Amino acid sequence: MLLPDSLAPGAAAIGGKAAGLFRLRQLGVAVPPFAVLPADAFAPLFTALPAASDADLDTRQASLLAYEPTPEDRAALRVQLTGWDFPARPVAVRSSVADEDGAGHSFAGLMDSFLNLTSEDEIWAAVARCAASAYSVRARAYRRQRGLPLAARPAVVVQAQVAALTSGVLFSTWPEYPMEMTIHALWGFGEALVSGAQQPDEFYLRKATGELTHQQLADKAQRLAVVLGAAGLHQAPVAAEEQLAPSLSPAELTQLHTLGQQLETAMGGPQDVEFVVDEADRLWVVQARPITQPIPELLVFDNSNIQESYCGVTTPLTFSFARRAYATVYRQTMRALGVPAAEVEAHEPVVTQLLVLVQGRIYYHINHWYRGLLLLPSFQQNKADMERMMGLEEPVDFVQPPRRSRLEQLRSAPRLAANLLRLLAAFASLRRAVPAFHARLAAAYQRFYTLPLAQFSGAELLAEKTRLDEELLSHWTTPIINDFRVMMANGRALRNLRAAGVAEPEDLLRRYLASDQQLASVQPVHRLLALARQAHTHTGLPELIQALPADVAEQVAASYPQFEQAARQFREEFGDRTVGELKLETATMRTQPRIFYQYLRNLVAVPPAATAANPSGISPSAATDIEALLNRLPRLRRWALTRSLTGLQEAIRHREALRLERTRLFGMYRSLYRAAGERLTQAGHLFQPEDVFMLTENEIAEALTGTPATPAPALPSPAPGIWLSPPPAHTTDLPALVAARQQEFARYEQLAVPARVTVPAAPVRMLPAAVGETDGVLRGTGCYPGVVEGEALVVRRPEDDLNVAGKIVCALRTDPGWATLFPACRAVAIEKGSSLSHSVIILRELGIPTIINVPGLTQQLQSGQRVVLDGQCGTLQLLPATQPAAENPSALSPRHA
Repeated sequence: MLLPDSLAPGAAAIGGKAAGLFRLRQLGVAVPPFAVLPADAFAPLFTALPAASDADLDTRQASLLAYEPTPEDRAALRVQLTGWDFPARPVAVRSSVADEDGAGHSFAGLMDSFLNLTSEDEIWAAVARCAASAYSVRARAYRRQRGLPLAARPAVVVQAQVAALTSGVLFSTWPEYPMEMTIHALWGFGEALVSGAQQPDEFYLRKATGELTHQQLADKAQRLAVVLGAAGLHQAPVAAEEQLAPSLSPAELTQLHTLGQQLETAMGGPQDVEFVVDEADRLWVVQARPITQPIPELLVFDNSNIQESYCGVTTPLTFSFARRAYATVYRQTMRALGVPAAEVEAHEPVVTQLLVLVQGRIYYHINHWYRGLLLLPSFQQNKADMERMMGLEEPVDFVQPPRRSRLEQLRSAPRLAANLLRLLAAFASLRRAVPAFHARLAAAYQRFYTLPLAQFSGAELLAEKTRLDEELLSHWTTPIINDFRVMMANGRALRNLRAAGVAEPEDLLRRYLASDQQLASVQPVHRLLALARQAHTHTGLPELIQALPADVAEQVAASYPQFEQAARQFREEFGDRTVGELKLETATMRTQPRIFYQYLRNLVAVPPAATAANPSGISPSAATDIEALLNRLPRLRRWALTRSLTGLQEAIRHREALRLERTRLFGMYRSLYRAAGERLTQAGHLFQPEDVFMLTENEIAEALTGTPATPAPALPSPAPGIWLSPPPAHTTDLPALVAARQQEFARYEQLAVPARVTVPAAPVRMLPAAVGETDGVLRGTGCYPGVVEGEALVVRRPEDDLNVAGKIVCALRTDPGWATLFPACRAVAIEKGSSLSHSVIILRELGIPTIINVPGLTQQLQSGQRVVLDGQCGTLQLLPATQPAAENPSALSPRHA
């Protein structure tokens, strides 16, 4: 019945821990030798007992305590022990219940383990007690909490014990910040770590690279060690020079990082790994199980590139419009690639969240842009090209193509190849499609600006918006296909330059493209320069423009009508090309002619000289360098490089011309919504027309028609100040809604927001304040998020009041025995402990807001005080007795809201 580690367990019920050990062996991981007594070894003890019930559990536990092994098992174990150099090398006995160490239930520390056993009698006694601990009070409580069957099926692992120099726990993905893995370790045996009895060293590694991002070394004055001739483990002093020294070397951290990556890949998910480094510096794994706390998806928002279009704080109207526009265009792109309708529909969560609003700023939702690239072959190459075009300073590596078998790859290859061929065919058709697109937009543009928008009713304004949607926005495939061409052509050109031996291909390509005078984006500049030169031909006009009176356009029209006519033609053609042109709230040269003269004033100060044309569109230095490069290349590579460079230049010319059309499209929507603001102000729904920008598209439509809109439900915010979608108004009082949002967005104006934001946020790691330096706030390490206000219950000793129901428990330490109390708590703060200890693992499983390592917690608090615990920030705020907290329901965890 005893199963040695050299045999496959087959169908035997060996439990989660033993199954994990066998799997580690199969992977070639160094695991101390072990043997397993499966659940069937204990099954005869229950044959005469009724089905498990509360009354029967004590009987089952007693039966297990009376367990006696069969002669065959005694003999089989003796054979194993001989091979392990027993008793010179002690053994350990650990539980392996059938549902232990599963994906959803860890049973962390809830069953008993026995170490440093040096006689067969000790081993068999420990086997009985270990099996019986499956029916301990805390194990039963955990089963009830998790809704598990009360009838446990224990198996037991007997394992050779490693002489531990260092022990620790590795989380291959750190749930608090999934970009990292974390390792906690201390000198000696690890029971002091997992029980929470001693504080370990903490090491945090960047998951993608293994770089050490942070470490916090504990004062390790004691260690658990083996004492010759004594059973169990005993406290022993640590040498003075090692007490503050790191318990793991850089080489060992590298080895553990590699191990974590290997196990996560092989096991199919993040792993909780217990390890030991022996006195010969060899790394052993004694346990690996799935991390039971849900690992949040790491959301990455980046605005490195998009801030060029949406600089600074952006209003709710612009965000709701831009988000809808991006979604509309993205759907068109998928259809152009031949993506089946069902797959287009399945991508809706991606398509509708390409943009997010963070503290009032528009960001790319990087996760979703990467997922869109999965529709094309060569994901890694396209990913690198997109990152370069977006200006991402730090690539994101957690979105990867799904792992497919060779057969699955063969099956999907024709579809991906067809998508690529359709894209290449679309590239080839751009020379015809781009002029057709310009013609379509020009016709709509000319028609639109003949409309008397100021006289339109609300219904007519919405009808015109629908017409723009259908005529233009829903036919935006050409610009997005060309953007793909730019992205891929830029990457191809860089690769060709690099292959040709260019040391700095980015610099050469930048110079090659920098002086292209044929770009549409350069044409307004040349026209404005020409107008500045023309102004100097009119006596007194430069001085009037320099003075810039409020009615400058009217004065120019009265005194210099021919010049104002030329200026008006410029505004009609380029009047929407203004700083912040894609923000609907921006005042433009079209809406305020004085802005045109404000721009012109900068140029008339000094008469600008006429610029020489550059027909080639290539800077002279770049032309020389490229010519020299081409002359030394073989003919075929010369042809490929020339083709890639000219193709990129053509694509960029198209892009700049199409972006001018995008500017004009946004200008038409801007005019519509400004007219809507006027209409709503006249109707008394707004105080002033500009208030319309504090509303979303759906809210404006509802106000204009008086008919409730039926938008898709808003997505919950992953963090305060982040909009994944425009929130519903929940009010018909538009002035009050506008006032609230104006206050909110005014606060955002005062904030400095980084170019990249992650959720969960990268942890702010700092040493806790010293005891007594509280300023009313105690600080520790957040372990599970949630903001809870309540009454504190301070527990210093097991004999203290344990009436924890509905209270915030503040304890010196906790261990797995607290499992019976945790479900009744609102939150838990622990003065000393490890975030990888068994009790904290259980708290995270139960979803209870928790902070640890709060210096002086149990000395500075008294039971009955009211406090606010923030499990995300790791703070405990002490409230005055007469002042209840202003609780923010949106900040509470779902479990405690």
